[in-house]
Amino acid sequence: MNIAFSQEARIRLTGHGLDSVPAVCLGDDCVPGGDLEAIASLLSLDYTPPLMLTPSQLFERFVFVLDAAQRYFRQAPFDGLSVKSPDRDRSFRELAMHITLIPTAFVAAYDTNEFPNTLFREENVDPALSGEDLAALLERSRQTLRVWWETSGHEDPFDRVLETYWGAHTLHEAFERETWHSAQHTRQVIMFLEMLKVTPDRPLTTEDLVGLPMPEGVWD
Repeated sequence: MNIAFSQEARIRLTGHGLDSVPAVCLGDDCVPGGDLEAIASLLSLDYTPPLMLTPSQLFERFVFVLDAAQRYFRQAPFDGLSVKSPDRDRSFRELAMHITLIPTAFVAAYDTNEFPNTLFREENVDPALSGEDLAALLERSRQTLRVWWETSGHEDPFDRVLETYWGAHTLHEAFERETWHSAQHTRQVIMFLEMLKVTPDRPLTTEDLVGLPMPEGVWD
């Protein structure tokens, strides 16, 4: 059930101590849908997680994806930014704002050792924001990520555990998640442009995302 359109589904989710989707439930037990090891344990399945890209590789991939998202934001016609996603009540503009918040949310989590999803929850997005405005906001967020990497990230072992919105995970796992999180939403931005009959400038390819545990579907 979609919690964006069902109060019953939202109440059920929060009753299991979760406040975001996806989630996987078996009877009265629920786990975050992005935690494949937890899902395997819940379903009594054998699962060996794939090797993660190194932190350095993830940083390069993260920046690459954010650069791509900036290009696409600049291509967005102003009226098109109010178009809603086919899978939920979220506009193109709100999705773009969400992407701008992900890098700074990760850096904040790095500093506090806590990673609630409220750090990147887009709320009250200014309807006057243009694609250029959103690209500028994303550039500031990207620079925050770069400064973090140059001052702290590049020498961190990435092995400490954070309390995240999908459970307790290492910094390395959180970094991987927010890299593919940004990439998945950037794939959706590409789809928005195509819905608006705009040809994306150098769209992300499968090869660009190799090594990231990406969902198969763009709207998953």
